[in-house]
Amino acid sequence: MRRATSLPVLAADRLPGKLRGGAIRLLIACLAIWALGMLSPEITENRAIVVLIFGWGAILAGVLVIVFGTQRIVDRLDVPLLGAGVARVAALILALRRIGLVLLAVGFFLFWTLIYIGVWRSHPEGAFKGLPETPRFSDFFYYSVSTGFVSPPGDITAASKGARTATMIELLTGTAALAAYLGSFLDFGTAAATAVAAGEEPPPASDPASA
Repeated sequence: MRRATSLPVLAADRLPGKLRGGAIRLLIACLAIWALGMLSPEITENRAIVVLIFGWGAILAGVLVIVFGTQRIVDRLDVPLLGAGVARVAALILALRRIGLVLLAVGFFLFWTLIYIGVWRSHPEGAFKGLPETPRFSDFFYYSVSTGFVSPPGDITAASKGARTATMIELLTGTAALAAYLGSFLDFGTAAATAVAAGEEPPPASDPASA
């Protein structure tokens, strides 16, 4: 019966460290959100185009880094039992873990901030209610973060069809992202999974007959 109780013991041993790591990541995420929220350049229709160009360029660069990083990890995974598709999924998960949930969360909020700026730019007068005549970047970021945590702000509301549609989609994706973040607090894993993700040969399983 020793094999049946080994995993709970491992999880209990790793629980304090995982909780501390999760709390630190949460604190860093709060600090990053505070810093971005304090960046308040005014967004005019002309400036919105510049922000969108640079913003989408940065996101594209980040995606390319993830793609090339994933390919490098796939090349390092030399586990015969893994098919090509499974190896790519494992490599993608490892690449995302190396980036960290903090950067992923900030990227998620910035992605939707750019979406809302684009929606406002296409229809400045009727896209949102509650925005000042010349909104700031922090206004859209505030709306993005609040909606991402499934709690759209009451002082800024979506008015046009495009803004409402984008808000509903972020609510759905935000729920999934929040569940994944909370799940990271209890991400215990196993030695075999860690070895496969690192490109090493997983340790041999113990013989059930000897348990």
